Amino acid sequence: MASRLAVAGAVAILAGGAVIAYAVTRAPAGGMSGEQSAAMVRAIDKLDSEITAARSAVKERAATLSGLRVVQSTVVTDPQTVADQVARGELAFGPSNGEILELGQIIKASNTVVPLMIQPAGAMDAAHGGATGSYAELVGEQLVITEVVTVLPAYRADQFIGFLSVTRPLALAPVLRPLIDAGITGKLALGSRSVALGEMPADAAIHEQPLSSTPGARLIVAEPPPRAVMPVPVLVGGIAGAVLGLVLLLISLVRPRAATATSGTQTPAMPPQTGLPLVSFSASGMAHAMTQPSQDRVAAAGTPVLRESGSLRAVSSDFVAGAMIGRWEIVRRLGSGGMADVYLAQARGDGGFEKLVAIKVMHGHLARIQRAVDHFLDEARLAARIHHPNVVAIQDLGKIGNDYVIVMEYVEGVDLERLLISARGGQRPVPVNVALGILCRICDGLDAAHRATDPDGTPLGIIHRDVKSANVLVSRQGSVKVVDFGIAKAAKQVHFTVAGETKGTPAMMAPEQRVGEQIDVRADVYAVAAVGYELVTGHGVNLDFASLAHLGVENWPHLPPPTSLRRDLPPALDAILLGAMAFDRMRRPPDCAALGALCEQVMQNHQLIASDKDIARWIEGELRQLSPPFIGVTSGFSRSPMI
Repeated sequence: MASRLAVAGAVAILAGGAVIAYAVTRAPAGGMSGEQSAAMVRAIDKLDSEITAARSAVKERAATLSGLRVVQSTVVTDPQTVADQVARGELAFGPSNGEILELGQIIKASNTVVPLMIQPAGAMDAAHGGATGSYAELVGEQLVITEVVTVLPAYRADQFIGFLSVTRPLALAPVLRPLIDAGITGKLALGSRSVALGEMPADAAIHEQPLSSTPGARLIVAEPPPRAVMPVPVLVGGIAGAVLGLVLLLISLVRPRAATATSGTQTPAMPPQTGLPLVSFSASGMAHAMTQPSQDRVAAAGTPVLRESGSLRAVSSDFVAGAMIGRWEIVRRLGSGGMADVYLAQARGDGGFEKLVAIKVMHGHLARIQRAVDHFLDEARLAARIHHPNVVAIQDLGKIGNDYVIVMEYVEGVDLERLLISARGGQRPVPVNVALGILCRICDGLDAAHRATDPDGTPLGIIHRDVKSANVLVSRQGSVKVVDFGIAKAAKQVHFTVAGETKGTPAMMAPEQRVGEQIDVRADVYAVAAVGYELVTGHGVNLDFASLAHLGVENWPHLPPPTSLRRDLPPALDAILLGAMAFDRMRRPPDCAALGALCEQVMQNHQLIASDKDIARWIEGELRQLSPPFIGVTSGFSRSPMI
């Protein structure tokens, strides 16, 4: 034993000496620290994200305003007339969120640019002479973003062409502050202008990082000068190792060598004890407690068990029956998706009052990602502004403890997709009156979403973007409700889809949405018509433009007329449904209200009445046929990966 201690001591002394030598002789280091590099990456990512979101918002605002009839009429008047309209409040729009609005006209005969209006009065001119395009420039400590679009005149188009510009400032100080706090100096440069980050040394080496969101913009930072670095933890570790080796060496020299011979007996080895803390070392060298499993630590079946690992604390993401989320008690889990779990829960009140709700709980690992949190809460904020019997109601949202939750109306029923699959498998066509009744109710719910406003009456501009049968709930009482606004697009929201980013279900997606173009409510009209086609024909629809592009635009949507698949359908449905799925959005009904009105007219002409009771009778019949048998409820949950 003494010889082993001596060898171990010698090895420890040699290793400790080598570590000490490394620490003392380490060459000077230069460049950014790890913290500075991480701060720079975070700042650039945040800046790119905010610029992209601001550009998207400005572009959408300009496109919306340029399509207003009053704007198209105003651009063919003169500055005095426009001034009078502004004074009398006849222009039904104005600047918001610190933006600048400009209107102008170009006289075709002389190619003369005539400014007509700038609001607020006295604001900077950022219309760039009416040249259409996207612009960004530094003004003070703000990035000024401008979108200039063409306005097609309502008349006299042979003499004039109009233009409109929307300009919004983006404050840079909050985004650049983390860089300054991390000790990074430099500047954000765009063209000949820049915003300083502290004081950059005159002779400093520089590092440039371009911004992907803004051509020509770049972050220029000073590289820190070389510095001699004494890695104190390494040095301390080396000294400790050498001291430990010396102690082991001394023990080996003074330890009695005949201890085992004089003892007479051997002490039996102690058996390992369960439930006692052991010590292990992670790759970083930090010790942390590990607890062996013991009988008294086994939780009841299905109960979430807390697990400790150093400073990290993890908990199962499942809430079991009886668990509490705020004032709601979990009944059971309804399902899970890529963003959240959905639970059936109940709230109890005085006098035995009970109310069932559906609670969507965001996955814990996503709650640390701000973009994901913004996306999740945007869904509830949008849906909470929609008040209509054909849209699932949002009752509460926010953060409870460490969980982000959305509390929704509870619907006892099933999603339309399951019903259609069951009916199709059993070759049971949906009654025509029921199919059209459901379709009209979907149109009503989406029209309410499209027309939803802020409390001050400002249109929200909501577009669902993922209308499909899986996102329509039908209750046992015959009510029809649109659900899952998880990827809805709105004019005002915290989270923005990156320009060119495509979200939705390709099989039901309008061609312009599939290729990443700007969309309007007619994209939802297209998808509703696709759902209607499945309802009345019993045939599934897959109109993924990327897969069908080789067939071309002619005869789009490449589906047989509904009456060729089902002889008892009113002939007018052929033109209505296929027209609503036209490749060119201009050929579709302008909104879901118009599509619903066309379908209602068919119902009236053919005496096809569909009350909630009629729909309920069909649902009950299909629920009895579902395999496996239908058990329980569905509320606010679809199999869409966006949950």
